[in-house]
Amino acid sequence: MSQDKIGVDQWVEQYDQRVNRASGLRGFVEQTSRRLPVWGWLIVMVVFGFLLPLVTDNGFVIRIAGNIALMATLGLGLNVVVGYAGLLDLGFVAFYGIGAYVYAYLSSDFTGVHLPTWATLVIVVVVSGLFGLLLGSPSLRLLGDYLAIVTLGFGQIFTQLATSLNRVDLPGRDKPVDLTGGPNGILNLDPLNFFGLKATSVVHYYLIFLVVLAVMVLVIYHLYKSRIGRAWRAMREDELAAEAMGMPTRQLKLQAFAVGAAIAGLSGALFAAWQGSVFPGNFDTTLLITVYAIIVLGGLGSLPGVLLGALIMIAVPDILRNAPLAGTLFYIGVVVTVFAVIKPRWHAIVLVVAIAIFGFIVRAAAVATDPTAFAAFQPAGAFISDTVRSWLPIPTNAVLIGNYAFTILIVAVLVVSRIKPPLWRLVALVPTIYLLLFVWETRLAAEPSITRLLLVGVLLIVLMIYRPNGLVGQRRVEIA
Repeated sequence: MSQDKIGVDQWVEQYDQRVNRASGLRGFVEQTSRRLPVWGWLIVMVVFGFLLPLVTDNGFVIRIAGNIALMATLGLGLNVVVGYAGLLDLGFVAFYGIGAYVYAYLSSDFTGVHLPTWATLVIVVVVSGLFGLLLGSPSLRLLGDYLAIVTLGFGQIFTQLATSLNRVDLPGRDKPVDLTGGPNGILNLDPLNFFGLKATSVVHYYLIFLVVLAVMVLVIYHLYKSRIGRAWRAMREDELAAEAMGMPTRQLKLQAFAVGAAIAGLSGALFAAWQGSVFPGNFDTTLLITVYAIIVLGGLGSLPGVLLGALIMIAVPDILRNAPLAGTLFYIGVVVTVFAVIKPRWHAIVLVVAIAIFGFIVRAAAVATDPTAFAAFQPAGAFISDTVRSWLPIPTNAVLIGNYAFTILIVAVLVVSRIKPPLWRLVALVPTIYLLLFVWETRLAAEPSITRLLLVGVLLIVLMIYRPNGLVGQRRVEIA
């Protein structure tokens, strides 16, 4: 029987055992990721990113990749404010819009000003950072929900001003002045142009976004490891204790707001140049929800989590536009989830076999009951989806039956989540997963626009239940 050593912190002594707990391929990947420095990962990311245009010339794929890089950069800024400093800023997208409009003022015929791109981006970063200080100053005494309400109001005010400031009466002017272009926005912005190298294609913008993302990751990583980063994390955990230790919490908040706003403004300028125009509708609440979902999904305060969250939140909805590809990924995801969650593994194998047998029994019973009530099988061109559709009894009135099945599925999931005995939960999972596959084929696969929202919502809900710290977020350790 082992005894505790006097003067030795057992939790600290067992750190290596906890870190190296994973074995096999997972353990190798985790250990390699810890040994490789951040600049090594950046080189890998940039190299693989630069290979994408060589692998495919599909403009749609490259545009998705560029959007992922842009949203990841925007997520890095929000991660500084929320993930590091713990400030719930719901007006963050306004800084994104400020950067876009400043770029439009300095690089378009709207004002007649056409500054060089490098000078415009410097001004954008400075102006956005100043607006971050402006918002942070009155918010220093606010915490939690109160800070969220104030910053949310700031975001809504920006959108309304961008929409309505197209007829402003100024002293000394006989006619109203258009400051923002109103709902019609500002068009024909100058493309990015660095010392004669002009971005003229989707590939050019994608490569620029990739380089900017790598630079931002490197900058924020060193900021995270600096004294300011450690002070932000201390303030996030307990502001009162941090202030009692002599940390200037007011100054730290302003710095977090300024850094996050500067990164958001830079992202907004890149977006405006890429789109070639800017409209108030580009900065609505939907974008705010998307950016927050990115950092929550990946894990608050995690740099790899932001990249992973952006990849999932941006790529998955676009992939689901392709029905055969969406079906293939859906079934692969179901199988991977079953084998990842159900332990031991032979239970997962038994579950898959039981679902297959259950499906054959249900199909035989349904066809024997009324053969004319089921539609003839029509292949869709995807092997996995075609196999599942030949196994499921698809009714002729699939939409109506699918609606009822979807309602029953929600109830079944809630019931399964409350079952405690592992054996009974395994038994209940058989009809539940079968019902999930049936609902996918009869209802969700037919309406990809609704399916995208449902799957993203379900993904976030399941994640918050099983991994409240995000996919790669660090679990907090508290000593009672």
